[in-house]
Amino acid sequence: MKLFSTSLVLVWLGLISAAASCQTTTADDDTILVKTWEAGLGVGAISGPDYRGSKEYSHYVAPIPYFIYRGKYIQTDREGIRGKLFTREDIELNLSMSASITPESDENKLREGMPELYSTVEFGPALNINLTGDSFRDGWMMHLPLRGVVAIGGGKTDYVGWLVHPQFAFRTQIEQWNFTFRTGVYYASNDYHDHYYTVAEEYATASRPVFEADAGYSGWSNSWSMSRAIDDYRIAFFIRYDNLRGAEFEDSPLVETKDSVAGGLALIWVIR
Repeated sequence: MKLFSTSLVLVWLGLISAAASCQTTTADDDTILVKTWEAGLGVGAISGPDYRGSKEYSHYVAPIPYFIYRGKYIQTDREGIRGKLFTREDIELNLSMSASITPESDENKLREGMPELYSTVEFGPALNINLTGDSFRDGWMMHLPLRGVVAIGGGKTDYVGWLVHPQFAFRTQIEQWNFTFRTGVYYASNDYHDHYYTVAEEYATASRPVFEADAGYSGWSNSWSMSRAIDDYRIAFFIRYDNLRGAEFEDSPLVETKDSVAGGLALIWVIR
């Protein structure tokens, strides 16, 4: 177990904890009031492959700076940080941002001698379509994000392509728990696939032949998450399954497995 404290890990774990952001209070007239913002501290743990397709797993623990904001146009919630551009009863268009972690890939044996994979930030528009619920907080919805991806690390920032992740999401409340299920597919540009799965000639070995990744299908995933508030505390956890069968890069020598599972847990103390 490693202690990992870069800002991206803090942001990513903070977004996991955002799923536990549903605290409400009741006014004298029984009106349900939702806090505009919350702040707190906590700790999170995550376990997952070094990258999709890797058999090598890393396990991390990190402190979490917890902050939730529910403004009219800017919000932090289960989708990450997002700004509302257009909203109707069953359709909303947002600008959203999220972060993902690629932990210490220079220690991955399959990538030995290759450039390190840095953590990434994704930013772009997302269209949400409410399919069955009374709001976007319950029932089925379609989530259609298109995001540009930037790798951050080593003292520099590099654009590494774009990613599309159309998905269906189901949200409901089970007792005091908020439950979310997501299933969807990935499509990405060739430079995004290059970033993870291309083997250039200078990095080829007898067991790692040259490979050029193309744009296209990137596999699919299912994820489950649950969260709840307990007085001044928030607890949240998730499990995600990834399947790479049929992906454009599945024959890359950097792909060891076409199935992987990741998970995480966060415990937050809300100060305000």
